[in-house]
Amino acid sequence: MQFNRVRFSKRSQHLYGQIKHKTGLGINVAARYGLCLSLSDFSIPNPDEFDETGMEILPNVLFGEHENIYMALMLDRLHKDGLDPKLYLHSMTRAHLCRGAAALFPRINDLSDFAEIIQTAQK
Repeated sequence: MQFNRVRFSKRSQHLYGQIKHKTGLGINVAARYGLCLSLSDFSIPNPDEFDETGMEILPNVLFGEHENIYMALMLDRLHKDGLDPKLYLHSMTRAHLCRGAAALFPRINDLSDFAEIIQTAQK
């Protein structure tokens, strides 16, 4: 199983762009944090809530050398949510990335805010 190209919603592209502006981190790095924030939320995001009019990003750019780790995280989450990975991997990855942008944006004012997110996740 492999990730497809991901097309962000226009809003999530804008939010990740703002995070990049505030922190200097690439959109791909910020999106990894956003994805993990969304995965830690027990509710299931609705892919239909997110348009596909934003930028497109390739999996190797989005996840880098850690693509297999993110695949394992997504497969685990899909299993917990009772969703067939063959049917839902792409749409739910996009939904988690988009929801993650909205969860991450208000928490980030500068690069140091990522340290707080990491410390909170370790508790």
